[in-house]
Amino acid sequence: MEEGKGFWKNCFRIGTPQCGVLMGMLGIGLAFLFLFLGFWKTLMVAAFFAAGYVLGSNSNKIVHIKAWINKLFPPKGE
Repeated sequence: MEEGKGFWKNCFRIGTPQCGVLMGMLGIGLAFLFLFLGFWKTLMVAAFFAAGYVLGSNSNKIVHIKAWINKLFPPKGE
């Protein structure tokens, strides 16, 4: 089991062969998206992925979303 943890830890460490393989596979996936979907649709997929990542990785997302909405649409009292 420890062997598997080391493998995944090395996949995200820059300069390791595992990271090189992972980045190569991501590059192939991106190339297929460009080929089959086109530039703008691939860009839209990337934008939705980024939005999902930001919302999913933020532990205080309710506070930040409320602040962002209040910045866009200020309350009437202000």
